[in-house]
Amino acid sequence: MKSQIIQRDTKLIGDELLKKFISGDKKVLKYINSFYNHENVKIQSENKSKNFSNEQREVLVKTIKKQYSKIDISELTLKNINSLLESNTFCITSGHQLNLFTGPFMVILKIAQVINISKQLNSEIKNFNYVPVLWIASEDHDFDEISEVNLSQKNIKWEINSNNKPVGEIEINNIKDLLRNYKDLIIDYDFKEKLEEIVDNSYKDGDSLSMSTIKFINSLFSDHGLIIIDANKKELKNLFKPKLKNEIENFSCKQNNSLQTSKLKKDFVSYKPQVNPSEINFFKLTNKGRKRVRFNNQSFNVDDENSYNKDEMLTLIDRSPELFSPNAIMRPLYQEVVLPNVCYVGGPNELKYWMQLKTYFDDNKVQFPILKLRNSAYIIDSKTSKKIKNSGIEIKYFVGELNELINYKIENTSSMKVNFDSLRSNLSSQFDELRKVSLETDKSFVGALNAQEKKQKKGIDDLEKKLNKAEKKNYEAEIKLIRSIHSYLHPSNIDQERHLNFGNFYSFKGPSLINYLVEKISIMDDKILIIDLED
Repeated sequence: MKSQIIQRDTKLIGDELLKKFISGDKKVLKYINSFYNHENVKIQSENKSKNFSNEQREVLVKTIKKQYSKIDISELTLKNINSLLESNTFCITSGHQLNLFTGPFMVILKIAQVINISKQLNSEIKNFNYVPVLWIASEDHDFDEISEVNLSQKNIKWEINSNNKPVGEIEINNIKDLLRNYKDLIIDYDFKEKLEEIVDNSYKDGDSLSMSTIKFINSLFSDHGLIIIDANKKELKNLFKPKLKNEIENFSCKQNNSLQTSKLKKDFVSYKPQVNPSEINFFKLTNKGRKRVRFNNQSFNVDDENSYNKDEMLTLIDRSPELFSPNAIMRPLYQEVVLPNVCYVGGPNELKYWMQLKTYFDDNKVQFPILKLRNSAYIIDSKTSKKIKNSGIEIKYFVGELNELINYKIENTSSMKVNFDSLRSNLSSQFDELRKVSLETDKSFVGALNAQEKKQKKGIDDLEKKLNKAEKKNYEAEIKLIRSIHSYLHPSNIDQERHLNFGNFYSFKGPSLINYLVEKISIMDDKILIIDLED
C-alpha cells in the first residue's frame, strides 16, 4: 500500500464555522475549550485529573470488565482498561451508531484516528497515559439509520420491526440470510475467509446488537488496545443522576443550548443548528420502547405511558436511573461524566452540535473536551489507479464536483480558446459607452439599450453552452473515463467513506489495512488521505 496527502477543498466544507475551526480562528474559541495540539491536551489532562474522581474510575472499569467478560480481548486492551483506574490515564474518544458490520468506511477511519492520536500523545507527553475509546450509541432507537450496509455497490437491509427499542437491545435472531448476503458480496480476495469468520463469530443468535457490534469491532482493533463502551448500564447512569435531575429542575439543556445557538447564529451567519433541544432532553425506556418525556403544565408525561409530577420524576431518577436515556444533544454530557475524556474526534456535523453545548457543560460543571475533526480518506484499487493515470488528471481534482472536473479537463485539453468572459466584458464596455452617449442626447434610449444588452449577453450564454456541449462530444471517451473514476470515489454521488463498507478493502489486504490506517490516518484537518491498495 502507498498513500498521498492532498489539500481539502474548503469550498466543499461550505460552513463558515467549520472553516474557521479548521483554520484555528480565535472567533471559534468561545464555543470550545481550546484547539487541538499536544500542549493543550496536556493542560486539558491536568484539569480533568482534578475533576474526575477515583470513584468514577472504579465504576467505569468495573462496568467495562463486566461488558467484556465473555469476549476475548488482547493484552493491550486489558492493560488499557486497567489503566483507567490510574488518575493520570485519559481517553481519546470517538463515537458512532451500531451500524451493521460497522456501516460506512468512515467508522473505521474514526477508530483508526483515536488509536493513532493516543499513540502520538503517549510518545510525546510525559506523566500521562492516553487510551483510545469508541462510544457506541446503543440507546438510539432509529433502527432505519443503522439497518443497512452497502457493499459492492449493493444495499443489504435488515428487515425487522424494532418496536422502537434502543438498537443495542435488539436480539440477533434468525439473521442467517442477512449474514449470507453480506458474505456473498465480499469479493474473493486473500482475506475473504478471515472476514467471514469474524462475521460468524460476532453475530450469533441470542446476542444483543450491542454485543455483536463490540465483538466485530474488537476483532478488528483489539490488537491496538481499543476500548469499546456500551454506556447503557445502570452503574454508569448512577453517575449521571445529578445531571438528569438538573434537567427536570432547571431545564438546563434547552436554556443553555438556546443561548449558545443564538450566539453562534450571530457570529456565523451561515450557521444552522444540528440539533434542537426539547423541554426535556432524555427518554424513558419502557416496555413499549424508548419514549419521549414531555413537560406540560407542571407534569412530565411519557408518551403512551404515565404522567409524573416533579417530585415523582426526581424520585424515579434517583431509584432507577437506568430507565432514562439521554437524547442526541444530552448524550455528550453523559459521555463526559462517565469517561475521563480529554479529546473527542468527530465528523463535521458532530462537531457543529458539540459547539452548541459549551454553555450547557459549564452550567453542569463538566469539563468540555477538546474537539478534533475526523480525517477523511479515499481508497483506490489498482484498476482505478491506472484509470487516473490514463486520464492525465491529478487525483486531487477527482475529490471535488464532477462538473468542475469535466470542465477542468476540457479547458486544459481543448483547442477551443474562445474566452467568453472576455466577450462579456467587451460587450459591457461597449454598452457602457453607448449609455453615456444616450444620457447626453436622449435618456429614453437607455431602456432600449439595456434590453439589447441583456439580449446579446443571453446570446453569448447560449453560444457558450452550445459550444461546450459540442466540445464535450469531442471528448466523450475522456469524459466517460472521468465519470467512471469519479463514480468510484463518490458512489451514488456520495463520498466513498460515507457510503461504502470496508469489507472488500479488508478482503484484499486483511489486518494490514487496519494497521496501515492506524499508522497513516492522522493528518492536518485541511488535508485528505488517499490510499492506493497496490504496493
